[in-house]
Amino acid sequence: MNDVDYESLVDEVRDYQKGFQPPKPEYKDDFPFELKVHITRGAGHAREFAELIGKRLSSDKRKFVYSDGRRVKPENATFVEKRVNPIKKSNNHLTRTEARHWKNTVEFSQTGFIPYITFTLIFRNKKQLALFAKRVGQKITLNTPSINFPQKRPRVWKYHWVSTWEDCNPRYPVYIVSKGRADSRLTANAFERYNMPYYIVVEPQDFDAYASVIDEEKILTLPFSNHGNGPGPARNWCWHHASKNGFKRHWVCDDNIKEFHRLHNGRRHPITDGGMFRVIEEFVDRYKNVPIAGPQYRFHALEGSSYPPFVLNTRIYSCLLIENSSPFRWRGRYNEDTIMCLDALKAGQTTMLFNCLLQDKVVTQALKGGNTAEFYSDEGTYNKSMMLQAVHPDVAEVKWKYGRWHHEVNYKPFKGNKLEFVECYNLSNNLEETDQFKFERVKMS
Repeated sequence: MNDVDYESLVDEVRDYQKGFQPPKPEYKDDFPFELKVHITRGAGHAREFAELIGKRLSSDKRKFVYSDGRRVKPENATFVEKRVNPIKKSNNHLTRTEARHWKNTVEFSQTGFIPYITFTLIFRNKKQLALFAKRVGQKITLNTPSINFPQKRPRVWKYHWVSTWEDCNPRYPVYIVSKGRADSRLTANAFERYNMPYYIVVEPQDFDAYASVIDEEKILTLPFSNHGNGPGPARNWCWHHASKNGFKRHWVCDDNIKEFHRLHNGRRHPITDGGMFRVIEEFVDRYKNVPIAGPQYRFHALEGSSYPPFVLNTRIYSCLLIENSSPFRWRGRYNEDTIMCLDALKAGQTTMLFNCLLQDKVVTQALKGGNTAEFYSDEGTYNKSMMLQAVHPDVAEVKWKYGRWHHEVNYKPFKGNKLEFVECYNLSNNLEETDQFKFERVKMS
């Protein structure tokens, strides 16, 4: 398998020009602008918010036009609670299909509280928005749908999760596809800390740089280099390598993941070993129609919100557990992960995005090397999004989002894709292993 065999899908993109990046849309003064302000911690903070913005607020009037110049007297700037039972828990996730499937495995509980109250502020112009942002001390743009008050502080980790059973490493091989990042090697460093076995897969010209900092037994050298088709060919090579060695599945990871966390009981504490990877492997192996699975991004799973242990039928990015017998392969110069997930979903298969394990990944284009050096730094993200729209036009669309060209995918058509157990599956058959899936929360030294 080599890059010559790879489907780059460039021909699918109409009027494709390598490196083409259209100008960003003409700026529109999108006012009036609405911003939601979530008060999460009770009436005391609601009163503090009222005093800060100089308004008399009430629980029965949650939407109002903000005018910084129209402030009431300090003694009138307060909050009045008129609800009988304002504090409620969010329990909808407990009735979801995913929660019902989560049996005979590691404990997972993530029931958050609905915000105490949410106010919707309407801003008629940029000046009023800027004055409000200055008062609350937060950065707010027209791409900011909501803020929390008070603003949440960055968490300092005091505990981490330790597996209490001996054989806690993943059973399937773990590959990191890397290029030009021997100096950073974030994912490899994480796996080294976890004492987790892995391979780092590099192009020939990078071997010496990686070999100077990583054990050569962990380095696999690709039979091709500088093909310009992104990481897809290397990922397919890893797939072939795992299949050739007789494995049912394999993990393939980006090289810019700083660490992994376990979400449980309202906290995202770091892990210290491969135990949660093994938990996911065992759970996915219960089903015959899950070709792709993986952990959620840390920044998409908030500590105070409610989640099921996993979510079905959506995209899996950056760290993927792939079934080797799956007929779907990496394809596309860009967006190959989303393309493959949609290929599987359209064929009636399911995907699993796990909330019980989270990956703390560096944002796209923030780290030198990899795809940033390969094409994003020069080309931007327009062709990346256009390729996805060209291959899956019924569910993907190119939009200007987050200050750049970006894709938007509609996953609703796949909500009906159902999980199917492997033949003759019985929960009791694997009790001997899953009974050992216990973790201890240990205070960091």
